[in-house]
Amino acid sequence: MEHVQRLLRDLGTGALESVLVTRALLGGSAGDLREAREAVFSSAARTSEVRVQQRRQDVTEHAKDVADGLLRSACAAGSTRITAIDGAGGSGKTTLAAAVSGQLDGSVVVHGDDFYRPMPEQERERLDAEQGYHRYFDWQRLRDQVLVPLRDQRAARYQVYDWATGELGAWREIAPGAVVIVEGVYSVRPELAPYFHFTVYVDTPREVCLERLRARGENSEEWIRRWRAAEDHYLHTTWPQSRVALCVRGH
Repeated sequence: MEHVQRLLRDLGTGALESVLVTRALLGGSAGDLREAREAVFSSAARTSEVRVQQRRQDVTEHAKDVADGLLRSACAAGSTRITAIDGAGGSGKTTLAAAVSGQLDGSVVVHGDDFYRPMPEQERERLDAEQGYHRYFDWQRLRDQVLVPLRDQRAARYQVYDWATGELGAWREIAPGAVVIVEGVYSVRPELAPYFHFTVYVDTPREVCLERLRARGENSEEWIRRWRAAEDHYLHTTWPQSRVALCVRGH
């Protein structure tokens, strides 16, 4: 039966269609459906597909939890609600932020990457782990241009970091009264946490995050080493997992 499942996978047959084919091979009776489903979803040939489906289900469930938590937060009717989704690089926070936004009509996502701090690359390379935590991102600009105005029910206006040029680029504006989702590593650092109505941390195993960073193929091993050292400093000195309103398990 494992050989059959591998053949169906190689032919491009989806999991549900494979259940029907397997059921027919087993005799096609009503009692064969459970056995067919077990044969398909326990097959090594379907392992990656099942994992992908499980991740999608988990993201949807977590998105509902975040949206519900944010809407329950103490906030005057019609005022801006701000949530932060923190997590290490490759943890899945951007995916979760998009899913949460899909749950909340009219919501706006602010990416922490837009606040990467422009500086000469040689200067950036000389930063140690603690310095990287404080200086890789311009958290003061995020605070002053986005969080403070929105908490005061004023429009936020900020420049987006242009990764192609290494400089600040286009301006973006956010009107007050919306649900605003800030996603990015260090977003719930102690200096920023008081500005959020709801905070989330995506706690994904570090080895999984590392695999994803490498799979992106965007950065050298030396850059990844320095990046993770700064993340580890943040995680081990401020413990965001213990300070947020909701900690979700990523995988």
